[in-house]
Amino acid sequence: MSTLQSALLINLVVLITTLYADLGTKAVNRGRLLRPLIVAVIIVPVFVHTFFGSGIGLAIEICGLAAGVLFGLIAVSQVQVFREPEGGVVSRAGRSYAALWIGLVVARSVFSIGATYWYESELGRFFFRHGAMPQDIPSIVANGLVFMAIAALLTRSGALMVRASGQR
Repeated sequence: MSTLQSALLINLVVLITTLYADLGTKAVNRGRLLRPLIVAVIIVPVFVHTFFGSGIGLAIEICGLAAGVLFGLIAVSQVQVFREPEGGVVSRAGRSYAALWIGLVVARSVFSIGATYWYESELGRFFFRHGAMPQDIPSIVANGLVFMAIAALLTRSGALMVRASGQR
């Protein structure tokens, strides 16, 4: 599977998992909050083959993590969390939440396609100028995107858990 195919597959898995778990009114329970962790445990070993401990690779991984955390916090701000009259804690997410996730996935997909077809050489030169070996560039880009996706999912779960615990 090519790097582009991997990126598009991750985007699709993240989008479907998140929208399935959150759209509408859903109970906030352990399974719902742990599902993204399970997705992360599956995705990271399959799609991340090299971790970069220094240089531009590490910087891109950190930026991906930071962007994912920020996005996860913004997305979960679009979710209402409340206690039902029966006593259970539920969340409700609608069109604005879905639009944010769809927008993120479209932006990530367009970036991945562009990195493969439209500005591959410019991106390669940028990374090479910043110390990346040419053979590492696809892994650096993939790691940044994977870390962003996983951080967004896990942040969404963590923030939802914190908000739900305030309703108990």
